[in-house]
Amino acid sequence: MSFDTAALDALPQTRFRTTTLWHKEATEFSGVSARDLFSAVNLRANRLRLVALNDYVVDADADELVEGDGLFATRQDGVLMPVSDKGPIFLLFPFDEREELRHQTYYSRAVWQLCEVVAAS
Repeated sequence: MSFDTAALDALPQTRFRTTTLWHKEATEFSGVSARDLFSAVNLRANRLRLVALNDYVVDADADELVEGDGLFATRQDGVLMPVSDKGPIFLLFPFDEREELRHQTYYSRAVWQLCEVVAAS
């Protein structure tokens, strides 16, 4: 399946404010939660490969992204994120809300310039 911004915007939207390792202060991010996106596509596989425009690749369990309240953010402080600033999609987590998210497991899955999510068969 392929999603453009309009298709992602048509799904339920989620937002939260959090600090990250890559921003100087707490920032609001909004987009589609992993839970809502995976439900919309009726995801059956649990193992995923996350691919960024810069060829960064990391594997993750879909359950882990959902349990961590993962967000496929398309906006930062209400503005679409350009490729030059971590867009078009930045997968991140509400690091400030839960201490267990402030761990390398989740930091490595916070993929910016996300362009592809491949489900393992």
